[in-house]
Amino acid sequence: MEVGSFYTYVDGAILAAVPGGPFLMGYNNYFDSKEHTVTLSDFWIYSTKVTNRMYAYCVRMGKCTVPDGRDDPSFDDPLHSNNPVVGVTWYQASEYCAFVGGRLPTEAEQEKTARGPDGNIYPWGDAAPSCDRLNNSDCIGTTTDVTQYPSGQSYYEAMDMSGNAFEWDADWYKLDYYSNAPAQDPLGPLSGVERSVRASAFNSGR
Repeated sequence: MEVGSFYTYVDGAILAAVPGGPFLMGYNNYFDSKEHTVTLSDFWIYSTKVTNRMYAYCVRMGKCTVPDGRDDPSFDDPLHSNNPVVGVTWYQASEYCAFVGGRLPTEAEQEKTARGPDGNIYPWGDAAPSCDRLNNSDCIGTTTDVTQYPSGQSYYEAMDMSGNAFEWDADWYKLDYYSNAPAQDPLGPLSGVERSVRASAFNSGR
């Protein structure tokens, strides 16, 4: 597996290769995110968020339920078919993954994809966020096409890893998990009350 390898998945998504190896996870400025080294095995990951078009097909096939219209009022609008699907619960996101024969990424997989092997602060590096790199902090005021910000892509050429819409991870969330998490392929706590989310939304602050 090599960085820069891609293939088209069953739902039309482009999967990006993330070779195995160690990376710097966490950020010491946050109380629940102590910096530590984690080693992951090879994996493939969607290079964009799941779009309205992709999710709508799952709904038509009777395998997914409709997103909350208050969060995704443009779900059925053809002009927004390549925007990220929003207004879905963790369970709805998991149902979509099951429909296409995949799974949600672990928190560690999502972070490595976003920050690269050297622990960049942002997907594009350490430079401050700006409206030409991501849809965030009301740059636009609504979701945008998942391919709109190529200058904000990550080391593994994944798009929208910061901005546009939050992303569900497979893991349960636990405040002190990083303090005793395994160093190899961590899967998150065995149980919990809330699931982990990553990235940020179009209306998130910086």
